[in-house]
Amino acid sequence: MDLAQTVSRPVLLAGSLLAAGKLARIAVYFGLCAFALSPLLWVRVPPLVDYPNHLARIWILVHGTEIPDLLANYQIHWRVLPDLAMDLVVSMLSPVLSVEDAGRVFVALTMALLVAGTAALHRALHGHVGWWPLASVLFLYNASLFWGFLNSLFATAVYLFAFAGWIATRDARPVPRILAFSVVATALFSLHLFGFGLYGLSVVAYEVGIRLEGRRLRWRSFGALLASCLQFIPALVLWHVSLQHAGSTLIDYGALRFKLYALVAPVTFHDRCFPLDAAIWLIVALFAFYVWRRGMLRLIPEMRIPLSAMAVVSIAMPHVVSGSWLADIRLPVALPFVVLAATRLDLSRSRTFVVALAGFAMLAVRVWMVSQSWADYDRWFGEFRAAAVAIAPGARLAVVAEPVPPERQTLPGLPAGVATVEDAVFQHLSLLAVIDRAVFLPYIFTGWTTVDVAPRNAAISQPSGGPMTPAELTMTADPETAKSLVPIPDMRGQVPYWRNWSKTFDYLLWMDFGNTPQAKPNTLQLVASGSYFKIYRIARAMRPETDGR
Repeated sequence: MDLAQTVSRPVLLAGSLLAAGKLARIAVYFGLCAFALSPLLWVRVPPLVDYPNHLARIWILVHGTEIPDLLANYQIHWRVLPDLAMDLVVSMLSPVLSVEDAGRVFVALTMALLVAGTAALHRALHGHVGWWPLASVLFLYNASLFWGFLNSLFATAVYLFAFAGWIATRDARPVPRILAFSVVATALFSLHLFGFGLYGLSVVAYEVGIRLEGRRLRWRSFGALLASCLQFIPALVLWHVSLQHAGSTLIDYGALRFKLYALVAPVTFHDRCFPLDAAIWLIVALFAFYVWRRGMLRLIPEMRIPLSAMAVVSIAMPHVVSGSWLADIRLPVALPFVVLAATRLDLSRSRTFVVALAGFAMLAVRVWMVSQSWADYDRWFGEFRAAAVAIAPGARLAVVAEPVPPERQTLPGLPAGVATVEDAVFQHLSLLAVIDRAVFLPYIFTGWTTVDVAPRNAAISQPSGGPMTPAELTMTADPETAKSLVPIPDMRGQVPYWRNWSKTFDYLLWMDFGNTPQAKPNTLQLVASGSYFKIYRIARAMRPETDGR
């Protein structure tokens, strides 16, 4: 064997082992992501709180000009908006997939990109990926996903890639770099304003961090810092333009309990913190504290200021911003992905195995819980959709919802400490009738979106509304009594849509969850029922301005 062969064989062997290691890592990443996303395979419509409302809007975008009843109730209005992620992606997928399937693909893509974006940012900061970013799968089922805040989550995933790209190109020529990333920043703005804001905060804080000398910012690099901010100008101009379509300007910090909920939002997949969520949060917090104190968890220095800035903004964020509810959970949900990207965990092989096993056990419990509960919700959703054929196409549908009684809160196959039946999941269930029956619902997301209500429905539209309570229904059942009620706007300035429900709506969905109504207006005629709801036709004299189609 000559010298060349002697030298080349170990090099080739090392290269083969390295390639095999990379392939194994890629296979594990794909395998764990597929396992985490598997609950999406067992449902037609993921039971995420706002999701049916978003899906109904996409249905209108795709089929609004084809179905006359949809056209009579809604208008498509594409415009400059900072909240278009799902609208754009699902609409582009709709030629090859049904809207429902495209919606599930969008949810899966959002979750997968959060993991991939964490790995991409980790590589930009550390020069390699490794196993540590894979821990991001533990934070996929979070409060933002539960509430169906998919546009902001998708924008968060894209932000991770954008920020990674900004860091990876730090040695590139300034002018082409700023021009290229002005396109990226503008795209982030179009996906969701939160993603753009998070990107802007991260870039500015990162640039400040790498320019700090001791505790002072060197003035000679201040100009370069300002130049890096030029990339935000096109998006800021578009944001100013979009404000003419904006709705409520309400800002509210909310009660202390909302801040406590935001604290556990990265691991909470409910409308409150369940024992399982608390256990996961505690295990993660204790593990992070232990490895940090032992020096096993290292934060890359240039990310100290960005993470500090995110923590401060998380604490200062109001609960409601411009009428957008639960604004204070968005950044806490994003933080674990950034922290995992910015840190490196150094453990022995035996400890790594134990930690990986414990992490997989937590993920398996979460996937089991979600799969079990989603199967039940999918059955209930399907039950309503089957009964909704009793609703005339294009009708106006009002909704009454009662709380789920304690005796019906247990989910089959799940202990109470893991999950229960939650009222919030049913809040937008009725929007599926937009897809199946082209009905009008008063609280479909309109205004600062791509869909508006038709002029004939404008007076009974309340985009930030929800189902009536039985008391509200009974109080306004008599049209003459309803006339005497003074319309009191809510905290967002919206007048309640249900004040004249007996005259302005055609059908009523009453989700009673087995409760017998104390008093049911005699104008309601039962046309269909299910295990937790009844559908009534509202009997009244036909009036051309409300009943003619």
